Amino acid sequence: MALIFAVLVVLLSAELATADDAMRLAMARLRLTTDPKIPVGCTPLGSVDDNSVKRLRVKVVRLGGDTALLSFPTERLERITAIVFRCPPAAAEPSTPPAVTSEPPAAPSVPPPASAPPPPPPPGSAPAPR
Repeated sequence: MALIFAVLVVLLSAELATADDAMRLAMARLRLTTDPKIPVGCTPLGSVDDNSVKRLRVKVVRLGGDTALLSFPTERLERITAIVFRCPPAAAEPSTPPAVTSEPPAAPSVPPPASAPPPPPPPGSAPAPR
């Protein structure tokens, strides 16, 4: 009986740790912004408000969001209002970074544009012959 109880305690604590880790990961990836251009192309999920940024972040994550557009109502200065969005994942970064070189890239070999020859100097402006 004690063995079953011990196994049950271990399984429940592992499940709670996994849920807590998932919440921490989601909170670490959460973007809070006041720039309305950031969530363009994202799916709106709803809105939340609170007077604590920590609790607001938890509410955003529980709603399934990864981005929140913040506003601060003037009639209730202690409140923070957020429109919650789920945004598509960013493009994956290249697996290998580009090589860094100390030399600048070579200029393309393009001939100069064709133009008329320069005009001759005005009379009397040439230096005296020696």
